[in-house]
Amino acid sequence: MNFFLSFLGLFWCVGSIVVLATLLTWHERAATPPERSRRLLAVVLPAAALLLGSVLWALLHVMLLWGPGAAAVAVR
Repeated sequence: MNFFLSFLGLFWCVGSIVVLATLLTWHERAATPPERSRRLLAVVLPAAALLLGSVLWALLHVMLLWGPGAAAVAVR
């Protein structure tokens, strides 16, 4: 079970990084500088905060999963 959850967490992290890279590319391809600023403030920064937060959450839980006493925590 630990391997499956670790793989799922790793898959989530890689997927989040791919989405973040796609957003940054979309941001850079705007036609004008004001449009780039609008995209950055309205879409890219909030999405980046959510994606990076979810990556940290996933990594934390994978570390907790493999830490000492993880079986006792999982049973609760």
